[in-house]
Amino acid sequence: MNDEEHDDRRVTRRSNDECRRLARETKAYFKLGRTWPISFDRVFRHEKLMTVRGEMPLSYRVVDNSILGLTDAKTELVDGSVVITVKQIIDSEARFGVDRARMTLAHELGHAVMHATPGAVDNRATGATGTTTVSKLNAAESAEHQAKVFASAFLIDDVRAAELSTPLEIAQEFLVSLTAAEICFERIQADRERPAAAERVLQANKDFQAMMRRKEEEEKNKKEKKKRYLDARCCACRFSTLIQLGTKVACETCGYVGDHPDDG
Repeated sequence: MNDEEHDDRRVTRRSNDECRRLARETKAYFKLGRTWPISFDRVFRHEKLMTVRGEMPLSYRVVDNSILGLTDAKTELVDGSVVITVKQIIDSEARFGVDRARMTLAHELGHAVMHATPGAVDNRATGATGTTTVSKLNAAESAEHQAKVFASAFLIDDVRAAELSTPLEIAQEFLVSLTAAEICFERIQADRERPAAAERVLQANKDFQAMMRRKEEEEKNKKEKKKRYLDARCCACRFSTLIQLGTKVACETCGYVGDHPDDG
């Protein structure tokens, strides 16, 4: 098993939208409102957490850097309590606003909310970036992917982010990694484009329906016109535009009025 596999696991399937919703609900639980940058002191002082399995005790432990080795933080369920353990350096950097450290704490909070189960330990490896083997195969069932989406939504206020012009501005405003800011920026741009794209599809459908109606009308007119004229040529102009006019025929092209050509 490689490092990527070891640092991730399959969990209950959740969409990105669901992970973001849980992040917003967690902010509401801690009464954070639309505040930023998020204060983790306020979060971890609460000593309780609303998880997908209900409210649980929450313990935040800071340990010597050497204890966790190549792991920056881990989340587990111990005797019915959710325990988040982090390196001392991660805790210190988060307090100083270092983006990666703050993302790590939000990431572990996501694990705590969504993944804390007996016997399971979720790790945040030192220097971990990008996707994992599990997330490449099925991101919706990847614990790491879900926690990553949760962390970004927990730290970034979408309304404010939508007012900013670049990913760098988002990263600086919310003290998050540039990667998280870029993902957020692209999602917001896509959300803005979606109504316009839907309107274009709707208009294209309307145009297509109008074109089909015109074609149907043209075909109908052709059939009616064809049915209207007699199956004979005008003896004067030779066009097939004769119509019955009482006992006589009339030509709509040259104005001839007389007997049917077949009558001599």
